[in-house]
Amino acid sequence: MKLFAIIQLTFRESLARKTFIAFFGLSTLVNLLFLFALNLDIVDGAESYISLFGKEIDQAFELEKIVYGIESVVAVGLFTGGVFMSLFATSSLIPAFLEKGSIDLLISKPLSRFTILAGRYLGAVAIVAFNVFYLVGFSWLILSFKTGVWNFGFLLSGVMIVLTYAILYALMAFLGVTIRSGPFSLMITYAILFFSPLLLQREAIYALLSGKFWGYLLDFLYHFLPKTTELGNITRMLVQHADIGSWLPVLTSLLFGALMLGAASMIFKRKDF
Repeated sequence: MKLFAIIQLTFRESLARKTFIAFFGLSTLVNLLFLFALNLDIVDGAESYISLFGKEIDQAFELEKIVYGIESVVAVGLFTGGVFMSLFATSSLIPAFLEKGSIDLLISKPLSRFTILAGRYLGAVAIVAFNVFYLVGFSWLILSFKTGVWNFGFLLSGVMIVLTYAILYALMAFLGVTIRSGPFSLMITYAILFFSPLLLQREAIYALLSGKFWGYLLDFLYHFLPKTTELGNITRMLVQHADIGSWLPVLTSLLFGALMLGAASMIFKRKDF
């Protein structure tokens, strides 16, 4: 119950800062676009006309492939843009509650420091999860009812998006507790997002390096840091029902997130306020 109270407090703070409202508004806008932009006419049980944003879609393609394509675009767009904006919107939640006055009030309560930090972290994840599942869930219902294609892989993409955000926000929680700077935490996390595709292609970079040390460094960074590019690819493949091959990027990224959250908890427990 104490943990839930901290999560509620984070939700209320998000509402006060209009963060939650902005998320919800953008999600609603996307759902409305699908509701009114996608038209499908069915004659004698067959699709005779499909249009998206007023443009007729070539019927040479199978309807299922069209729906999978639309849902893949939404999932990948939400993975990149949604995670990017979510990190920006919640970057100040950890440093803000460490400010003088706010943290003094919290640690004066009969709460463990782990409960305080975990509640703050889970509150941020819950805010993002609500909006992601709202957008994915309603757009899935709209597309499914209009086309008759029920792609449950699209729903699973929402889980991957929230999971990716949770992993990256664990890093931001660690940085927020350590340096108490939202902007700096955000820049470091964005840098990982930016360099992730380069680390995936590190073998092509080896020839440009002046020594083996830099190659070893790239290998270490690739294996240690969250593999956001691979997570994005898995998100897309879930929608398209493609063969994923390996879930190792998910496992190693989860281990990174757990390590960051554990380190943040230890540092927060030992800090003097």
